[in-house]
Amino acid sequence: MPPKQAKPDPRSSTILFKKHKTTVLLSLQSHESVTSAKEKLLQALKSRHLSDINGDAVPDNPAQIELGVPVDRSDLEKGWMGLTTDIPGEEDGSKKNGGKKNASDTLQTAGLQNGHSVAFRFRKTGAGDELDTDMELNDPGWDVIIPSFDDEEEA
Repeated sequence: MPPKQAKPDPRSSTILFKKHKTTVLLSLQSHESVTSAKEKLLQALKSRHLSDINGDAVPDNPAQIELGVPVDRSDLEKGWMGLTTDIPGEEDGSKKNGGKKNASDTLQTAGLQNGHSVAFRFRKTGAGDELDTDMELNDPGWDVIIPSFDDEEEA
């Protein structure tokens, strides 16, 4: 009798987290929170003993990780925009559902499905919590390099 193979969970999604030339594939449940995904991303980076990616220090706190979704999923080179979720204390997210806060900030409600790419970056630590508003005004952009066949020819 052949050995039994584990059946894939239909509720799990493989998400590709990208920063510079680094891609981290994580298999996550669609009902997991975005916060949980950030924690698992940080654990994956730490497990590889990465201290920085392209000069940006890997933080110790998953709250310092920001996620971005593609402007156009079919063309990642068009850029990224920040993934907004309802985080306690933030009023921006509370306006989405008629002033009611969304109880779950799951991957599914964020629109992340199997095979989707998500950019990540590290929030710079500075003086106080006011940095978050400064970050929006002076957005440093998303450091994601999309590989192409043209790169081979240039070398």
